[in-house]
Amino acid sequence: MTSIQVGDPRVAASPFAIGDPGRAGTELPAGPPGVRIGQSDVEFSAASLPGMVVRAVTMRGLLHRANEQPRQDAFAIARHRPAPDTPARAVAVVCDGVGSLGRSDEAAVLVSRRLAELGASGAAWPDAFPAVNGELRAFAGEPPRGDAREAARLGMATTAVAVAVHRTAEEWIGEVAWVGDSSLWHLGDDGRWTAITGTAEGDDDDFHSTAVRPMPTADGACAFQNFRVPAGALFVMSDGIANPLKWCDDVRTTLAHWWERPPDPFTFAAQAAFARKSHVDDRTVVGIWPDEVGTGAGDPA
Repeated sequence: MTSIQVGDPRVAASPFAIGDPGRAGTELPAGPPGVRIGQSDVEFSAASLPGMVVRAVTMRGLLHRANEQPRQDAFAIARHRPAPDTPARAVAVVCDGVGSLGRSDEAAVLVSRRLAELGASGAAWPDAFPAVNGELRAFAGEPPRGDAREAARLGMATTAVAVAVHRTAEEWIGEVAWVGDSSLWHLGDDGRWTAITGTAEGDDDDFHSTAVRPMPTADGACAFQNFRVPAGALFVMSDGIANPLKWCDDVRTTLAHWWERPPDPFTFAAQAAFARKSHVDDRTVVGIWPDEVGTGAGDPA
């Protein structure tokens, strides 16, 4: 019998681990190509705006790889500049498709991109969410290409969290809206993590709960709040990262150390893929840090 060790080219192991990585994190092969041809297992991006540095990544979780299922998370980032004499705002959206429905990856992509487009145009989130909810309802009614019986079996739904924020000399000022359990977090300069959003389900303390109220909904209503937080960095994320962050002290400590300052995009992606026993869901996170070296100072009009 041939054993597979960490470092073997057949293994899709993360170079980073927090605590016990579990066997899946060190031994699970990459597996066959994704069932959605053209969809990557890992997608990441980087950007800079005046006063801000952005990193973003989404990746297919180990469970979806093992089950030959597509990545159902998605992100989109954009810029909104209200007027030439006003600060540009970073727009970030993270979506987590509902795993029990076969086309939820399509829902996550549609909702993340459309919300980011509307945020970039200056639309208020309480207006943008119902508009995109209506588009998703219409899109979900269109059968996928292929057998009609398959179309009848498959459905789609997704959570969403959308942020528009700008940086002043001392604080972050922005608006956040959400449906479901994707969330916005603040990492303070003291290394403390604070959830800015709450879940509509009210089950933060229930380790085993999988209940969410995703889009599409009947009316497209979303939770919404303005926020102002000092210093530190902001992280928009799906529950693939938010859950271990909430439940595990060593995850909070390690991520606070890794993400105190913005890593390069490749390192950020690898760190977000950290191996941790029992945490095998898709992972998506957009990090927004203060620009301490002026990389975004020349933002064009």
